[in-house]
Amino acid sequence: MSTKRKLLNIFNKQTKELSVRCENLTSLPGIGTKNCNNFYEAGYMTPESIISASDEELLTIPGVGISFVKKLRETLDRV
Repeated sequence: MSTKRKLLNIFNKQTKELSVRCENLTSLPGIGTKNCNNFYEAGYMTPESIISASDEELLTIPGVGISFVKKLRETLDRV
């Protein structure tokens, strides 16, 4: 197998893993495919872990601001 083919296989595998990772997290408002990896790398691997985290904990995640936290809490209050 050529080096190019090996690299493509590795990339495709990583893309698939990221897609599976993000599938659950993107069910929450404000989490998209671009920032889901930040949550995952910060240790928030399930929607439940994000919901149960404090506002202060969430704000330590790169790309998360107060507007995300407010939107999340408002959405959860409606459910």
